[in-house]
Amino acid sequence: MTSLQSILYPIVIKTYKALIHLAALQSDKAKKWVDGRHFWREELRKLVDPSKRRILIHAASLGEMEQGTPVLRSLRKQWPDHQIFVSFFSPSGYEYFKETELCDAIIYLPLDEKKNSADFAEILKPELALFIKYEIWPFLLSALKKVDTKLILAPAVFRANQIYFKGDQKAFFRRALLNFDRILVQDSPSLQILEKEEIKGIGLCGDSRFERALENKKQDCDTSFLKSFIKDSFCLIAGSSWKKEEILLQKLLQDQPNFKLILAPHDISNTNIQSVLKRFSKFGISCYSKKDFNTQDRIILIDSIGQLRYLYRLADLALIGGGFGKGVHNTIEAIVYHIPVLFGPKRKKFPETEEMIQLGLAAEIQNSQDLEKAFLDFQHHKPQAAQFEDYIQSKLGASQKINAAINELLSTSERN
Repeated sequence: MTSLQSILYPIVIKTYKALIHLAALQSDKAKKWVDGRHFWREELRKLVDPSKRRILIHAASLGEMEQGTPVLRSLRKQWPDHQIFVSFFSPSGYEYFKETELCDAIIYLPLDEKKNSADFAEILKPELALFIKYEIWPFLLSALKKVDTKLILAPAVFRANQIYFKGDQKAFFRRALLNFDRILVQDSPSLQILEKEEIKGIGLCGDSRFERALENKKQDCDTSFLKSFIKDSFCLIAGSSWKKEEILLQKLLQDQPNFKLILAPHDISNTNIQSVLKRFSKFGISCYSKKDFNTQDRIILIDSIGQLRYLYRLADLALIGGGFGKGVHNTIEAIVYHIPVLFGPKRKKFPETEEMIQLGLAAEIQNSQDLEKAFLDFQHHKPQAAQFEDYIQSKLGASQKINAAINELLSTSERN
C-alpha cells in the first residue's frame, strides 16, 4: 500500500459511515443498513457451527446476487456438509433474497474498517469466499487471507478508467486484487486489462446472469390476471423504470393509443407509487396488488418487488430502466423471453447491451422520438425466436466455470 492511500481509504470509509448514519434519520433504507449491523459480532458467533467448514458468498445487493445464485445452487449440492453464508452490503439484497434454502445464513457484511474486517474474518473463518462482480474490500480481503481463506472474484467486469487502474490509488487497489486466488471475468476486454496489470490466477467465464435468467423463466407464475388485462393488445413492459423513462412513456402512450403497458418502477415506496399513479392517471392505471382494473385502463402498475423477472413472458417489448441514470438495469431477464429490449444511453458498463444492439435484438433510446421509432420498428419487425436463442445459448456456461474454479480451490484446501 502507498502510505497516502493507507491513510485516505480509512477516512473515506469513516466518512461514508458518518453520512449513512446521518441519512438513517430520514431514510428507511439507510436506517435498515445501520440497524442491520448492530451487534453483528454477537449474531455471527451464534450462527457459526465450529464443527463445520464454511463458505462465504458476498454480493453488494440483490441484482448482483442474481449472478451468484446459479453458483450457490451448485455449491449446495456439491458441498452439502459445509455451512454456506450469503452476505450483502445493501438492504435490498438482505431483505429480498428468496433462495434461503440454498444457504445456512444471510448476513450483512460489516463496513470495511480494519477492526471490523479482522473480527469478521476471525469469527467466520471461511474456507472459501466468493466475491461477486465489483466487491473489492481491501481490509476484508487482507484479513481473510490471514485466516487462510481461498478468495475468488467472479464474474467480474473491469474497465481501464476504474479506480483500481489509475492514479495514486492504483498500487493500493492492485494489492487488494493480488489477494484473490482466482479472478474470473465476464468479457475479453476485462481479461486484457488484468493481463496488462500482471494479475495472476485470471480467466474468462462469461456472465452467469444468463443461467439465472433461464432458471427464472422455468418458474411457474400465475399471470391470469395480467393476461385478462392485456387480451390481444401489443404489450410493452417497463422494467425497473425511473422518472426519465416514465416521462418518455407518457408521450408514447399519447401518440400510440393501441398498446397496453405493464409498469414496474424501480422505487416501490408508497411516495413514489402515488407519484406514478398521478403521473399516468389520464391514461387509466391500476395497481397490480389490487387485482382489479377498469376495462379502459391502459396501464397496470406493479407495486411489489420480486415479480418483474417472471412478467416479461407476457410482453412483446421491454423498456429497461436506469439507462438515463447510473446505468441500465438487467436486460438479460427480459431477453431470455425472446422479446426485444430498449434502454437509455448509460450502458457502457454492460457489454451485453452492445452485443444485443449489434444482433438486432435491442435499441438504445435517447429521447421520445427514439422510443417511438424503436417501438414501431419492433412492433412490425420483431426478430425471430432463433436469433434470441442463438445469442442466449452462446452466453451459457459461466456458472459451471466459476464452480469448477471453486471446487479446485476447495479440494486444494481439503488436501492441506
